[in-house]
Amino acid sequence: MELTGARGGAAPFSPIDSLHLFVSLLGEVEHATPDAPGAFYNRLAEAVCRLGSLKRAVVFVYDDVARRVRVVGSHAIDIELFDGHNLAIESAPITGRALDLDQVLEGSADDLAAPYDTLLGIEHLVCVPLAAGGRGFGVICAEGSARRLSEEEREALRSLGKVCALALSARVATRQQSDARHLSDRIDLAREIHERVVQRVFGVVMALQSGALLDEADQVRAAAELGAALDDLRDAMGRPLAATTRVVASTLRDELVRLAANAPDHAVDVDWQDGLTIPAAFEAVTQSVLGEAIRNARRHADPAHIEVAVRGDADTVELEITNDGVGAAQRGGAGMGLRIAAFEALQHGASLTFGPTGAEHWHVRLVLPRPEPA
Repeated sequence: MELTGARGGAAPFSPIDSLHLFVSLLGEVEHATPDAPGAFYNRLAEAVCRLGSLKRAVVFVYDDVARRVRVVGSHAIDIELFDGHNLAIESAPITGRALDLDQVLEGSADDLAAPYDTLLGIEHLVCVPLAAGGRGFGVICAEGSARRLSEEEREALRSLGKVCALALSARVATRQQSDARHLSDRIDLAREIHERVVQRVFGVVMALQSGALLDEADQVRAAAELGAALDDLRDAMGRPLAATTRVVASTLRDELVRLAANAPDHAVDVDWQDGLTIPAAFEAVTQSVLGEAIRNARRHADPAHIEVAVRGDADTVELEITNDGVGAAQRGGAGMGLRIAAFEALQHGASLTFGPTGAEHWHVRLVLPRPEPA
């Protein structure tokens, strides 16, 4: 891709120029094949360098659920350099100041603590805040020239950061709309199962619990009701939900490594069975269950310890998450997130169970059947 509007050494870019470039950028990203999850952010980093006559750049965003800083894109810097590093905002206070002040700040390597100082290798640092509408998404750290930016250049980069933030807001809104459709599909499925399956089974259960002996005709009717309920269940579960299929960029093992490294308030122990591999078809559902279990533990409990076990055998793969800080909300039952995850598990022929174990522990257990060999 060739970004239009590269600086030619004449007049500096104005906010309108920034807007024109990002309209073009977003249009190309919208119609491009997503060959890499970070393609969108890589284009943002490239655009910052083009507009600001900067050498290279890295895009950092803050994940408020996982409570960690993530590197999501770069230009002229190998993003793999950051793999395995525990990144925190406290390690680079200049980035926090840029967000708090909503200003483009300049500094040097002395303003960076480990591991940023060695990973970036930047002598003249330019921090562009990604903030708009009172919400800060992250920063773009770039390498500039030895001379300081002019006020005009600084304002152009600040405007650029706001356009970036607006673009990120649009992506968040799109994802939320997709999640809303996802939730609607799941609720429709739950309603259909309740109306077509549960009601039939409930009638048969009531007849069996009455204690009366069923004559031959009633037995035939009961068998017919159960058979019809099973057919309805197969029909409901066989309905494709392709529109809600999720693509994941990482693996369950990667997510567990990050989780253990970025758990500030409690210890996270991971017990991964030796030699076990997660089939690619299970990555999305296992990561979904893990994320929901961790979110529930952080929002509704006060755990001092979280244990994650990944094990399996020739027939199944199992993921179990246990925390030792059951809150009142969890003792009262699970929220919608875990119930939706249970439906997602059903689509894979799996089972998801959850609930309190003892007075203080809560567990989530996903058991998936291994896919048949092709």
